[in-house]
Amino acid sequence: KQMKKFIFLAPYLLTLTLLISSCSNNKKQNTTTINNNQIEKRTLVDQEGTFGVDTLNSNVEWLGEKPTGTHYGDIKIKKGFVSTDKKGNILKGRFDLDMNTINCTDLEGKKKNSIEGHLKDTDFFNTSKYPTASFVIEKVEKNTIMGILTIKGISHPIKFDYTKVSPLTYKAEIMVDRTLFDIKYKSESIFPELGDHFINDDFKITLNPISFK
Repeated sequence: KQMKKFIFLAPYLLTLTLLISSCSNNKKQNTTTINNNQIEKRTLVDQEGTFGVDTLNSNVEWLGEKPTGTHYGDIKIKKGFVSTDKKGNILKGRFDLDMNTINCTDLEGKKKNSIEGHLKDTDFFNTSKYPTASFVIEKVEKNTIMGILTIKGISHPIKFDYTKVSPLTYKAEIMVDRTLFDIKYKSESIFPELGDHFINDDFKITLNPISFK
């Protein structure tokens, strides 16, 4: 009788054992998840220090305009850093652009190769002689960054507003007057006789975003 009773109860005992084991595993998994969340939260809070640019998760875009249309693309960040205080406020920083990586994304084939080659030659950025452009942060007030932009070996102060997307990740739109950096090709202000065949003096650089780690 005892053997029959044991055989009858065996499936229920097995089910109970499995339930207890499952609960224990879930508890361990939940604990692991909580610990991981705590680590992630702690990482996001601890922002004081100097951080190198995260080139894989940064995207720098450019836009040039003229009366007959626009061209746009992207460019790679070569290196950079940002320093922040305990509250995550930017104290100083710098990033360098690799001018030989100018990429036009609105065209394909021969037209794409043609405009990229033209942007790299002496009419524009002369990348064989000046392969790097740089921006150095000198001062930050609230959401405005002020610093020195250097293109073709020529430096000028600029300022622009920025948005903090998340700790160590920022977005910004930067308007640049190319004539200040000796880029005069088809400039409306320098060659007014061009009529509608000019290219705007200002071009836009968008940090979309720039991230550090």
